[in-house]
Amino acid sequence: MRPDPGQGRGGLDPHRLAEVIVAAGSGRRRGSGYRVSAGAVLTAAHVVSDATEVVVRCDADRPGEWSAPATVAWLDKGSDLAVLSLTPSAGVPASIAQARFGRIADDRHGVFGVHAAGFPLWKRRRRPDGVYFRELHQADGTVAALSNLRTRTLEMTVTPAGADPDPGVSPWAGMSGAAVWAGSRIVGVVAEHHRSEGMGRLTAVRLDQAVHKLGPADRAEFSRLTGFPATADLPFAVPSGSGESAGEEDPEVRVVGVPVAHGIELFKNRTHETDLITGHLSDPTTRMVTVIGRRGMGKSALAAKVMDLLDRGAWPGTAPGPAPSGLVNLSTRTTGISLERLFHDCARLLGPEPEARLRAAWTAGGTVHDRLDQLHSALGGRLIVVLLDNLEDLLHDDGSIADEGLAVFLDWLFRTRATPRLLVTSQVPVRLAPELRRFTAQVELSKGLGAAEAAALLRELDRDGSLGIADLSDDELLNAAVHVHGVPRALELLVGAVAGDALMLPTLGDVLKDFTHRHDVVADLAQDRYRRLDESARSVLGVLAALRTRVRQSEVEEILNGLDPDLPVAPALTSLVRMHLVSVDRASRTLALHPMDADLAYAQMPSHGSFGRQTVERRLASWYAGRRRPDDTWRSPEDLEAHRRQFEHLVRADDHDAAARVLNEMSEWLVWHGSVLSAVSMHLTVRGHITDDQVRLAHTVAYGHARLSAGPMEQAVDLFTEAVELAERLGERSQLQNALFGLGDAHRQLGNLDTTVELLTRAAGLAGELGDTEREEHALLSLSLTHSYLGDGERALEGAERLAAIADASGDLLTTARAGNARTIALLTLCRWQDTIAAGAETVRAYRASGTPEAIAYALNAQGIAFVALDAPAEGASLLEEACHEASLMENPRSEGVCLLNLSWAYWCDGRHQQSADTAERAATVLRIAGSAEEEAARSLAEAARVRSRAPQDAAAALRRAAAALDGNAEIVAPAWLTDHADRLAARADPAAGAQHDG
Repeated sequence: MRPDPGQGRGGLDPHRLAEVIVAAGSGRRRGSGYRVSAGAVLTAAHVVSDATEVVVRCDADRPGEWSAPATVAWLDKGSDLAVLSLTPSAGVPASIAQARFGRIADDRHGVFGVHAAGFPLWKRRRRPDGVYFRELHQADGTVAALSNLRTRTLEMTVTPAGADPDPGVSPWAGMSGAAVWAGSRIVGVVAEHHRSEGMGRLTAVRLDQAVHKLGPADRAEFSRLTGFPATADLPFAVPSGSGESAGEEDPEVRVVGVPVAHGIELFKNRTHETDLITGHLSDPTTRMVTVIGRRGMGKSALAAKVMDLLDRGAWPGTAPGPAPSGLVNLSTRTTGISLERLFHDCARLLGPEPEARLRAAWTAGGTVHDRLDQLHSALGGRLIVVLLDNLEDLLHDDGSIADEGLAVFLDWLFRTRATPRLLVTSQVPVRLAPELRRFTAQVELSKGLGAAEAAALLRELDRDGSLGIADLSDDELLNAAVHVHGVPRALELLVGAVAGDALMLPTLGDVLKDFTHRHDVVADLAQDRYRRLDESARSVLGVLAALRTRVRQSEVEEILNGLDPDLPVAPALTSLVRMHLVSVDRASRTLALHPMDADLAYAQMPSHGSFGRQTVERRLASWYAGRRRPDDTWRSPEDLEAHRRQFEHLVRADDHDAAARVLNEMSEWLVWHGSVLSAVSMHLTVRGHITDDQVRLAHTVAYGHARLSAGPMEQAVDLFTEAVELAERLGERSQLQNALFGLGDAHRQLGNLDTTVELLTRAAGLAGELGDTEREEHALLSLSLTHSYLGDGERALEGAERLAAIADASGDLLTTARAGNARTIALLTLCRWQDTIAAGAETVRAYRASGTPEAIAYALNAQGIAFVALDAPAEGASLLEEACHEASLMENPRSEGVCLLNLSWAYWCDGRHQQSADTAERAATVLRIAGSAEEEAARSLAEAARVRSRAPQDAAAALRRAAAALDGNAEIVAPAWLTDHADRLAARADPAAGAQHDG
């Protein structure tokens, strides 16, 4: 292991000595301390107990001098210990090694060499400019083990103070809080000087005794802040003159074996898992920590990084443990793992002479447990961490131990106190007796890297940019990461595939197309145990791979029964679970494959045959068809889960016509209940693959309605035009009516109102001929809204009243809501503001009662405009904010854009001009997505709001452009309102009128 005094390996580090400057009610004073970690200073409680302000200074009058304010994070007057918390100044290393602690035995005679460094009063000096300062003093001395037994403190005998400048104050004042070192470990904290004992004796807190006497909560907090370990893990200092070498007194930490992964200096990920691992390793009751995960997840890299951090002395995580005395790296893929190697590599940590004695003990014979007991005795309580990488090579498929020597070692490990702690990586959990599980912990790597981490790794793998990967956008790298589920090894193989083809020079996108079918990828990523599966297990694995979701055992059996009633499903599942190819969630009692394993297993399935991909996908679609809920019970998108799963499996079976039929059944419900983007995505999946004209017609109409809500509106027009032509050719009058209605509504939203009236009148008449009351009502609603947009409020109101009469006769809640919607917009058109507010509120209540939120946003929007018209912009803004939220839930960009545009104007009128500008920018973006003409009005309004205070004339011009871009639609603020404000701004900006004022 690298000697690095600056990293806590050589004991006291002068750069971490802390001068503690305290302000209190009684004045200022100084004390000493030591930075035991980057953000924690260990000191004495009496130094800071009544502090009103604390500053910590390090490297005073040296090139690296810095100081920072500190707070008292923990204090205990009984033990006279305290811990300060601080944030180091810029330029100071943010990560330093955790200090190491030890203890001095108090049950036998011994004299121990110790040292401390601090800022005593007798070292006060004066600069030429008259300013006083404290010089650092290193006090070297001894501790007699049996002194001060009654008070359980350390008596330090040091060179007496060189002066006594103030008889009323101890010359050692200011030394309090200094850490007391024995070798390279802290054993105490200077606390007192008793004049009666002379100038050469100091009393220090004995850390092991003081911490032991703390209550559980205080002990835990002190340990958390300082990394102080359990007392049993504290090594003993060796008396001076004992004849033992310095290396044995405080052995230099060593590493045996090379790291088990390459490039660990670049490893920046898995912070959460790293903290979990080190948290378990720091717990003295935990003997073995196992990192579990599929092949390629980065288990070895994670374990290697943990070992590297321990090597550097930087114990990671929130629960730092004691610095290990030695680390051993073993892997089945390099060094091999055996009982003999474990024994001898641990022996190598102890130095030449102890190693020679242990080698002799190994060859001398005796039982294995006798040899291991001698190793235990030689280790003497030292903390050793042993990494066993790729341990699955020594396990049976069910996780039981196949290697007899390893079994003996683990048995000894769990039976003996203060043994080495194991860090294990394995694809399969080690199967242990139930009574041993309390001594173990597992950390599972079941998820790939996060998006940012995966993108960073891809760029690092193309550091020189020669492969064209480093220059790709974040979105392109994210797509690649998602494609391989963030599995680290898969990301490496992606880059390797790009680099390895010197002839075709494929791009990252090219490689992704057939990634899981590439032989090199399958060979590297596929679990070794795939190859040992029998046909039954392979069949079960294929079904789970195709399912791509968690499922109960009974459901797997039901699905497979439809493929092969004689297949022994339960034994096959048991085998897969024991081999850790299939994971079990005990809480939900469900089974699943890791997504990467599912991709690989799916890619290996034959296309056809009794368990081929198409057959399995069709069986799964059929199974989900039997689990669908009736449409009259649909209340949330989750109620259509079986429909959506059926659709997905039919698509993967290349049954696009059947998939489209399923989609057509649910598309309208999804659109009107806030899942319009999901509907659009599914329609895009089957578009261009449908062969049956009837199915294609239904799909085109349904897709048109999805685009009518999601935009762009021009696409909706194209789809409905195509549907009208196809319906007329096929003689499908019902679909023709639906297409005519959609086409009319699309033209309405584009402002082509004369065309709209013609189309909607035709649609309403056709619905009446067909006896389809609901569609007739919907057409009448749109026709009423169109009259409102044409400015004919009275005619619009007549249409609303006709709808209300139908609603009264039928008692249908949705018809009532739609009649209210038509009435609200008609009243808005007629500028009947109070009536609009009342009608809008009633309409919102009616839509909520109907369970269909299709136009709640528009009703709230109308109320908001009415309040603005009544010079109550704050109330209007509140309603418009709610309208924006409702429109967003419906995934309808046009309605959201309209509400945002109106909200921006409400903010303007309320004097909130920055919010007005920001909201108008959002409106422009959303309206562009919808393909709405009002986008330009929103952009001009944003410009006006931004320049209003500094350039009123420019703001006035922008307002006029915004007004010109509006068509007078009653559902949007009136153009005249904008021009009126523009005129006022321009008038106030006129130099003849005096200084500029806000308008």
